[in-house]
Amino acid sequence: MTVGIIVFGLVFLGGLVLGTRTRRPLATAAVVLGAFCALLVIQTNDPFVAFASFALIALGGLVVDSVRETVGLLLGR
Repeated sequence: MTVGIIVFGLVFLGGLVLGTRTRRPLATAAVVLGAFCALLVIQTNDPFVAFASFALIALGGLVVDSVRETVGLLLGR
C-alpha cells in the first residue's frame, strides 16, 4: 500500500511539473493521474470502467482548477 501511495504521488507530481509549462498545473496533473488510473483499470478488461475513472478524475481536476482560478480573481490575485 505504501508503494502505491508513493507511485500515485510521483505520478501526480509529474503531472504538476508538466502542468507548470501549460499554466494549469492542477488540471494537467489530474489528466495525467486519470490516464494513469485508467491504464491500471483497463488491465482488468473493463474499458468502460477505465474510461469512467479517467473522466471522473480529469473532470474533478478541471473543476478544482476552475474554482482556484475563480477564487483568485475574486480575491484580486
